[in-house]
Amino acid sequence: MAFSRTELLCYATLPDGYGFENTLAAAAEAGFTELSLWLMSVDEGRQELGSLEAVKDCLDRHGLRATCLELLLAWPSGDASAADEELAVMQAAAAVLEPEIIMAGCMEPAMAERDRAAALLKRQCRALAPLKVALEFLPWSAVPDIASARTLAEAVDEDNLGYVFDSWHFARSGLDYAALAALPGDRIHFIQLSDAAPEAAGDIIAETLGGRLAPGEGVVDWSRLCAIFAENGVNCPIGTEQYSDRVKAMSLPEACEYLYRSLDIVRQP
Repeated sequence: MAFSRTELLCYATLPDGYGFENTLAAAAEAGFTELSLWLMSVDEGRQELGSLEAVKDCLDRHGLRATCLELLLAWPSGDASAADEELAVMQAAAAVLEPEIIMAGCMEPAMAERDRAAALLKRQCRALAPLKVALEFLPWSAVPDIASARTLAEAVDEDNLGYVFDSWHFARSGLDYAALAALPGDRIHFIQLSDAAPEAAGDIIAETLGGRLAPGEGVVDWSRLCAIFAENGVNCPIGTEQYSDRVKAMSLPEACEYLYRSLDIVRQP
C-alpha cells in the first residue's frame, strides 16, 4: 500500500548552522511539503525573522506547513504551573502556525503522581482541542511502549488524544507488532520513520539522538508494519525522524535529498 502524506520532515534532524529560511528552502527543494517543528526550532525562526508571523510567512513562501509542533513535556511532573506555562507557549505558537498535531511525551523514568499527570494531560488536551494531541512512548521513560501509552491515553479519555508511532522507539521497546495491530487506526495521529540496528549501542538516549538508521537498514519489518497500517485504516502524516550523526555531517542539500528518499519505503505500492 502507498500512503498519501509522505513528505514530512522533522526539522531538528537536519544539519545545523544554515539558518532557518535557508533550511526551509532546501527542504522544499528536496520535495518536502510538511514539517514537524520543536518549539526551539520555531524560536530559532522567530529570532532570525523577527516574529511568529514572519515564520508563518516564510513557511508559506516555501510551500511548507508546520503540521506538527513538539513537545509538551511538563505534564508528567504533576506541576500544574509548569504545565500551564508550557501550554501557553505552545498555544501562542499554534495560533499563528496553525498545526494539525501537538505532540506530548514523558522523558522521565517515573511519574511521582501518575493520576495527577494524567489529569494535567487531560486538561491540556481540552485546551488544545480541536487540534490533535499525539502521545509519544519513549523506551527509557515512564511511558516506555505502546501498551503503556494506550493505558495512559485511555485513562485520560479525551477524543483528540491519540498516538505518535515512532519506528525507532518501537524497535527499542521490543517490536510488539501485536500491540500495534490492536491500536485503533484513527488514533494514530502521526508516524515517524527511522530504523534501528539489531543491538543497542551503549547509552540509549545517545543512540536515539545520533545513531538511527534509514528505514530498511535495521530490524523493523516494513512489510509487516505497512500491512498493519493498511489493515487498520491508518491515515495520518508520515515523516522522517532520523536523528543521525551521519546525517548531521552531510551538507544541507544532501541531507534533505537523502531523508526525502528514505521515505520511499512507504511510497511504494
